[in-house]
Amino acid sequence: MRLLLAAVMALTLTAPALAARQIIGSEQDHSLAAGSDCEGFFKTTFTSFHAQVSDKEQRDIQLTGIDELHVTASEEGGVSIRGWNRPYARLTVCRNAVANTKAHASRVLSSVNVSHAKGEIAAYGPVSNDTQAWWVNMILYVPRRATVDVRASNGGVAIRDMSGSVTAHATSGGISVAQSTGRYKISTNSGGITLDSVSGVIEATSREGAIALRLAAPNEQTVEARIAEGTGEIVCTVRGCEGGQWATNRRQLRIGEGVPDIRLFTNAAPIHIGPVTF
Repeated sequence: MRLLLAAVMALTLTAPALAARQIIGSEQDHSLAAGSDCEGFFKTTFTSFHAQVSDKEQRDIQLTGIDELHVTASEEGGVSIRGWNRPYARLTVCRNAVANTKAHASRVLSSVNVSHAKGEIAAYGPVSNDTQAWWVNMILYVPRRATVDVRASNGGVAIRDMSGSVTAHATSGGISVAQSTGRYKISTNSGGITLDSVSGVIEATSREGAIALRLAAPNEQTVEARIAEGTGEIVCTVRGCEGGQWATNRRQLRIGEGVPDIRLFTNAAPIHIGPVTF
């Protein structure tokens, strides 16, 4: 099945970079999130720096005694989390650095790393400014029933094939969850959220970004959607939409009975609820 997931594009200008007109931008296509290597990562980054260098490494992480994984992305980096049936985690680190010369970019890259200790995985490196910048994309395979907390800024998060408990937050990057069940608490400030073929208990909140929900079994899940203000409205095309409980302003909808399995909330952006497309 081809996953029809929203592409998210973001352009970021940091304050020091703005002064020198250096640009760091990113394009996210979450339909590519099934990729397992750096070259096929769902996020690509472009810059106005003249030179870019990159490398990658892979490491296995033992999870004995670790109840929850905490993942912190770099400022521009993305995170892809995939569930698998092995008892340990496998991390692929995709490191990138840019500057105006290749020698300078190589020096920056040598200072970029990802640490992991006691369930904490985090990217770190030198300061990014008008002469240099860096980012790390992470591909993380974890046991399907794992508990994971992931934080990203502009790079976004893609979650696939999980059945555990996941908390994910991004500032301006998009978040997508597909082919997964379990408990999810998803939030963004301005990035979009896409939920495709998910079940369990899901709470998705975006302050300014749109939310798209694709339901594989619309008659089996109770959905509550709400838009606080603005001109956005809820568009619903699954069975049960018209029979649902609509507010008169088309900014509140409840489908099904009982306690909601899925709660969707945006402050001022549209919400789209539709069937999974095979």
